[in-house]
Amino acid sequence: MDQPEPMQIRVSSPGDIAQLVPYLVGFTPEESLVVSAIEGGRVQVTARVDLAEVTAPGRLEDLLDRIWSRFPGAEATAVVYTADHQTGWETLIRCEDTLPHGCLSMLIDGDTWHLLDGTTGTVDRYGETAVQAAVAGLRPLNRRTDLAAAFASPPDSDELDQRLGAALATLPPAQDKAAIVAFTAELLARNLPAREPGEAVPEARAGRAMPDADAIQLSVLAQHPAARDLALLSISRDNAPQHLQLWQQVVRASPAYGADMPLYLAGMAAWVSGDGASATIALERISDADPPPTDAHPARLLEGLIDQVVPPSAWESLRTAVRADVDPVARRALAAELRDRPADRAGWPPAPTATTARQTERNQRRPPAPRIGLQP
Repeated sequence: MDQPEPMQIRVSSPGDIAQLVPYLVGFTPEESLVVSAIEGGRVQVTARVDLAEVTAPGRLEDLLDRIWSRFPGAEATAVVYTADHQTGWETLIRCEDTLPHGCLSMLIDGDTWHLLDGTTGTVDRYGETAVQAAVAGLRPLNRRTDLAAAFASPPDSDELDQRLGAALATLPPAQDKAAIVAFTAELLARNLPAREPGEAVPEARAGRAMPDADAIQLSVLAQHPAARDLALLSISRDNAPQHLQLWQQVVRASPAYGADMPLYLAGMAAWVSGDGASATIALERISDADPPPTDAHPARLLEGLIDQVVPPSAWESLRTAVRADVDPVARRALAAELRDRPADRAGWPPAPTATTARQTERNQRRPPAPRIGLQP
């Protein structure tokens, strides 16, 4: 079946940009810099970073270098959200000086946007551009903390321990890999939210709760490499929003001490769907765990995708490459869903290998990973 063309949102004025940014990011930023790379009339990537993270010399420039090494011909918009106009304008001037083609710079303070030439206007949060974004399936939340709540595990309790014990009692034996993979596939099929053709967000079952037993079982099964491979490779550009919803429900129903793998799968689904804010929040929760993830943790893949500003359009070729290395049991379970295709990475440029003079000067400190909002 032919997939419907994604809805295009036309932006023609600074006021339109002010309306659209919260939809690109996924929430209304605060004390933040938001930079979008625009190529061929389309937003290729939107990055948000705390202003405090880019005030030190070189930090902002490193972030912009990473993005524009991926999209060297892109035009840019740079929007600072702050009431500190001096810091905001200084940051925007640094953006203009660093970006190869300059940028359209804007400062937003509360409900008022400002341009460098003194032009101002009111942010119309319910204007035509905001309506178009909502119709296209983009959903901003009021604050980043609202988005983070979707990745919060429940507090420890005797009741949660009892649910965990009951769920574990009915799982296949850990050594029975085929049964583990088959049961994982069954739980995914039973709980994946439905989506109508052309629907941007699976609204019909967005509020339908997964049974706690299924959620806890999936959180445990995700610790098994073959089951995790199956779950990861079941994510496609078409169904990634449903997988994000599913793994968010798993996280919210399961103990925090076993949430790292569900968070990883939620983060990967968010990245594939273009929801960079959710991908970053999932990664932050994994990184804040005690003990922290090892260098061999699967979440290092998600970390690299965000850090290297890889667009979600790369997922299909990356998924083909990953599939070649997974457990044969998981690969066989995916045979009916995935078709073998040669990896074709022509759609996105490789990460640069040459070190520029500017990058050499800054190699003493690792720059902040951009909070990427990758648009399909």
